[in-house]
Amino acid sequence: MKLCRTLTILVSLFLTLAVTISYSGQAIAAPAPKSTGASVPSGKITLYTSVPQDIVDRLQTDYKAKFPAVTLEVFRAGSSEVEAKMAAERQAGSIQADLVWVAEPSTYEDFKNQGILLKFTPAEANILPSEMKDKDGYYFAGRLINMIVAFNIKANPKPAAWKDLLNPAFKGKLGFPTPVSSGAAEASVRTLADTQGFGWDYFKQFRANGGKQIRNNSAVQEQLSTGELLVGVLLDFMIRDAKSKGSPVDYVWPAEGAVFIPSPIAVIKTSKNPETAKAFVDYLLSKDGQNSMVKLGNFIPVRPDVTGPAGTPSLGQIKRLTTDWRTVREKRQDTKDQFEAIFSK
Repeated sequence: MKLCRTLTILVSLFLTLAVTISYSGQAIAAPAPKSTGASVPSGKITLYTSVPQDIVDRLQTDYKAKFPAVTLEVFRAGSSEVEAKMAAERQAGSIQADLVWVAEPSTYEDFKNQGILLKFTPAEANILPSEMKDKDGYYFAGRLINMIVAFNIKANPKPAAWKDLLNPAFKGKLGFPTPVSSGAAEASVRTLADTQGFGWDYFKQFRANGGKQIRNNSAVQEQLSTGELLVGVLLDFMIRDAKSKGSPVDYVWPAEGAVFIPSPIAVIKTSKNPETAKAFVDYLLSKDGQNSMVKLGNFIPVRPDVTGPAGTPSLGQIKRLTTDWRTVREKRQDTKDQFEAIFSK
């Protein structure tokens, strides 16, 4: 009798286990892992970027310490030069980069249309606000850059708005980075040109006040530091970095609003090491990665759960002008031509 009861219990347990493993003839699968990159990143990846060289150098060192099995090689140049290099390599047969990280989103719409980007979902993409990622999943903001009004501390009065660049007190001591080589400048020129109360007349008045076209953002920062310029248009992180190193400079968030520029990173479809390239994006967008961007580059983070540099507003607190990225893209050449025509007179 004892033996029969034991056999009955064993059969019951077996049937219970069988039902647990299988339901309606289908196995119950374990949930898929969330991470999209390589579990242990390794090998070489090449990044083409317009991120300033000193920040790229810091990022390489920091990344190597965290991921010693990865060799991160970098080609650094202005946005236009990076785009030209990619176009030439594509024409020759294959883009040599694994990742591209330049200034602004409209360029990535061109890349998407050319079919050169790899679509994937980074591990923590859901943390990013919608404005920080492509709705189709091809690119994601690795940093936020804002075009603001910067000044040498000798400037008197201190500027507070875009319109203050027209003040005769600053005549001949004004600078604006050229949209010919800077993607951020191109977006800023187009934004102001299309904003009510500014338009191309604003740039004509800026030029009439002795405003100069400067070759790039770094040159604007250097000339503000030396006092060659009293007031200039510049990216916020660059002036914060210069100020932190003792340069006699500062900046304001313009009363009318900053030009708010999510700066995307994307994986190239023909990457020879796509899993490690994806893992790099995963890291960059992670909490750890964004904390590193704050520390290494003075950037306002793209994640709302990471604290930005001291004294900076959160994402939701930044007053911004309206930028139509489709217009930036469609009128790219017109932006450069009109700006050059004004400053060539």
